[in-house]
Order: sequence, then C-alpha cells, then structure tokens
Amino acid sequence: MAGIGTVNFTGLNTLVFGSLEFLFRYLPVFLAVYALTPQRFRGAVLFAGSLLLYAVGEPKYVLLLLGMAVMNYLFGKSMEKLSVFQSGTEKRKRKLWLAVSVSCNVLLLVYFKISNALDSGFLLPVGLSFYTFKSLSYLIDVYRLEVDVEPSFVHFGAYLCNFTQIVSGPIMRYRDAQKGMKYGRITWEGMEEGLKKLVLGLAAKVLLADRLGILWNDICTIGFESISTPLAWLGMFGYSLQLYFDFAGYSLIAVGIGEMMGFPAIQNFDQPYASRCVGEFYRKWHMTLGSWFRDYVYIPLGGNRRGTARTLRNILIVWGLTGFWHGGSLNFVVWGLVLAVLLIAEKQGLGKFLKRHAFFSHLYVLLLIPFTWMIFAIPSFADIGVYFSRLFCLFGSGVSVNVNDFVKELSAFAPAVGAGIFFCVPAVWKWYERHKKNKCVVMALAVLFWAAVYRITNMQGNPFMYANF
Repeated sequence: MAGIGTVNFTGLNTLVFGSLEFLFRYLPVFLAVYALTPQRFRGAVLFAGSLLLYAVGEPKYVLLLLGMAVMNYLFGKSMEKLSVFQSGTEKRKRKLWLAVSVSCNVLLLVYFKISNALDSGFLLPVGLSFYTFKSLSYLIDVYRLEVDVEPSFVHFGAYLCNFTQIVSGPIMRYRDAQKGMKYGRITWEGMEEGLKKLVLGLAAKVLLADRLGILWNDICTIGFESISTPLAWLGMFGYSLQLYFDFAGYSLIAVGIGEMMGFPAIQNFDQPYASRCVGEFYRKWHMTLGSWFRDYVYIPLGGNRRGTARTLRNILIVWGLTGFWHGGSLNFVVWGLVLAVLLIAEKQGLGKFLKRHAFFSHLYVLLLIPFTWMIFAIPSFADIGVYFSRLFCLFGSGVSVNVNDFVKELSAFAPAVGAGIFFCVPAVWKWYERHKKNKCVVMALAVLFWAAVYRITNMQGNPFMYANF
C-alpha cells in the first residue's frame, strides 16, 4: 500500500502516545513516580522508565538501544581523556575517536535503512534515526568542547532513551536535556502548560490526522489509476494535512510531557504552511532536524562561505542525506533531491521574486509542497507516475473512473479538511496563546481531550507516521 507503513507497530500500543494504555496506565504512574523521586535520582527513573516502555513495545531491539547507549557513553569518555591535551598527537587521537564513533553510529543506521529497503519484512528498530542523531550531536558537541562529557552513564542513558522523544523526536540536544535533568524543577505552571500541549497534540493526531488518514487509505484502496482528477487533488491536500497534524501533534505531546517533567520546551513546528518559499517552509517544519543538518553537516561542509558551486553542492548533499534519513527506499532520496533543486532555484533568483509577490509566494508553497509529499508518500515510481497522471488528466487516462468519487469523499471528509486548513492559519495559534488561560478555553481543551479518548476507544490503534523513521 502506498504511504508510510505501520507494520512496525503491531502490538506496540504502549509506545503509541495516542493509546489508552499509554495515556491512562503508563503516563500517570510514571509522572507520579518521577515527581515523588528526589531530583538527583530522577535521571535513573527516566532511564529505567524509558527502557521499560521500549522493552514492552519493541523487545527485539531494546538491547540495541541499550548497547548504543553504552557504546556512545564510552566514546564520549574516551574523547574526554584527551580533551585537555594540546599536542598534535593527542589532537589526532581525539579526531580519530570522533571518526570511529561517528562511523559506528552511521554504519548501524545505514545497515538498518538499506536492509529495510531491500526486504520489506526486515523491520527498522522504532525511533532508530532519532536516537542515532541524538548520539551524533552529543559526540560532536563533546569533540568541539561545546558540552562537557556526561560523567553519569545513567544520565546519558536518560538523555538518549528519553521515551518522550525516542519514537518521533524532537531531536533534543544534550545541553537542553542536561538543563532538565540537573536544573529542571516540576512546577504547577509547567504541569499545566505541558498538559495543555498534550491535549492539543492528541486532538491534532486523533481528531484530525487519523480522520484524514482514512481519506488517503480510501484512495489507496480504490487504486490510483481509478480515481478522478478532483479526488486526486483532494487526496494530495488531505495527505499533506494528515502528515502535518500527525507529526506536529506528536511533537506537541512530546514537548508537553517534557515540560511536565521540568524539561525546557522545544519548538519543532512554527506554522510552516504560512511560509512564502520552500526554504522558509523547512525552517519551520521539523525544526530540530533542520537545525541538526545545518549545524553538523551543512556548516562543516562550508555552508555558503566558499562560493556558489560549493554552496549548491552542499545543499544537494544535505538534502540527499535528509531523504535517506527518512527511509532507505529511492523515493525518499528523490524527494530530498527535488527539494534541493527547489532550494537552489530559490537561491539563484526565484527567492527574490517570491519576496516581492506575497500572494504568489504563498500560493507557490501551498501548491508545490503537497506535490513533493506525493513523492514522499508513494514508494513506487510507477505509482507516483500514475498519481500525477490523475492530478493532470490531460497527460493520462484513468480506468473505470467513478466521476462521483470526489463528491462522495468530500461529503465525508469536508469537516476534517476544513478544520485542518483553519488550524494552519497562524492567527488561530496566536489567538490561543493570548487566551489559553481563559476558563472557556480550558473547558474547550477538556472537551477535546475526552472527544479524542472517545475516538481512540472506537478505532484501532493508529501509530504516528514518523514512528518508522
């Protein structure tokens, strides 16, 4: 079936934030134990609780996760022993340790990505891409002397295995995690703000993304060659909204739970669909991944400081790697390279035109980004071709096309599509930020929470789309 598979999550309800097991069993017990534990022991509670949750959901790969924690902790300690020396020999040893540690992490990621691409029955460890990138950022920051080596294996394990981020991020830097584990305090204000984010994220996932996901599943079931052109366009925009509210919803839940535990809030999305160019869109979409590639790949390659040719090369490298990070199959790499070409075009002059024409620039993003999501969503290039032929019916013909399919699907999903568009408007979030302490808003959040719970009880578990990365 086209789209991101969810086979990894068979029987993994405990790991899914939008499950009753997590919301009403694991999370309340964990937060109570965490709050009652003295500050200096909370890292141990977080580490143990995260491993337990991962083991229940993904027992096959919990040893891999624990092994990576041990390996990267020891790599960090090895570089620490050499960090105070300034001789050429010691500097070369530190650089060698960094190269070895980065290579080990990258090779593991590449092995699992390629194995999964070549054999669909080979399952990726849940969250592998996320905890690999957290490990790499820690090791590189230690090498650069931007953070001190974590002396406690327990605290390092808590950072790497943190259950709020292990499935789908955000990719928290070690310095931020350190603030939470060593200096963070549980406060009523943090609990309240975190709970509100959790509710908003849960509503975005369950009430919007999951509903829109049924539309995309309907289109996949019908078959791309048999859908009408209007339905193809509705499916493309519906999938774009589904992916946004699914991933942004997860990020809100993760950040909210973190705030409830005293960790600093991390912004992962900032109204990307209000952007005026592709570059701005990806500065506001999955912001922690974008900043990771900027700080650890793009800038070390030279960024935009070494001439136009090097800049364009660096953009292609970064976005090729971004595509591969999302999946080992070729469609992800092509998706990344298509975005690289668009970003290059914007740097070469298109961006100046877009800045001068506000209406056209917004239309450009709202049309172009959904087109690119179709390359992201559909693994087969043959199927991608069929879908685009249905989007532009002059270039292809359908088989047994039902001309009324659009009306049928729109009548069923218009409320979800309309709500999705409404909540993509930046003014809506700004209004919420100004009025979130209002009693009526708090009551509305309570209604949203129980509406989401009701929906969960009446549907099969639907994991977050980014969980397979």
